[in-house]
Amino acid sequence: MSRIKRGGRFRKGFLMLVVIILLLVVIGFLLPSKFHVERSIEIKRAPSIIFPYLNNIQRWSQWTSLNEGKDFSTEISYFGPPQGIGSGMEYSGDKLGAGKIEITDNESDQWIDFSLLMNKRISSKGHIEIDPINTSLSQVTISLEGDVGFHLPNRYIILFMDNISGALFDNSLKQLKSIIEVKNTTSPRSF
Repeated sequence: MSRIKRGGRFRKGFLMLVVIILLLVVIGFLLPSKFHVERSIEIKRAPSIIFPYLNNIQRWSQWTSLNEGKDFSTEISYFGPPQGIGSGMEYSGDKLGAGKIEITDNESDQWIDFSLLMNKRISSKGHIEIDPINTSLSQVTISLEGDVGFHLPNRYIILFMDNISGALFDNSLKQLKSIIEVKNTTSPRSF
């Protein structure tokens, strides 16, 4: 008789597990597949001073989340030209994971577009725009958007994309502001 009770408990536990998994799958298909994250900051410099920091991919490690927390395990390799369309980097680190960033388009002193592949799973398109407010004040806006399709684990991950990537964007923009306003008073056109 105790075998029957144990078998019944096992069966109930197994059925509960199956129901939970099915619920997670159904809910996963109802979750959004697209994401959009955007943050802005005002920087007390003209677009011509800011743009070279955005267009030169080798400068990104100074102001982006690649510098976040000083993860000394992060390895960065660059490809293509040092700046402009086709320039890019691949990175890998314990905290940040692995990824690839490449500048795909730009308009001098105005904006850049880039592609980002995070952890070989989430592909997205980014845009950084410089809007002049006056001759010595600009608003810099960074945005990232993507579509994870039917990949259920990624649909759960993007639920937190605004919080996680938004915080990284905020920190990156603050770092960019600090570098440009405090440490730089002239245009870094040549690196």
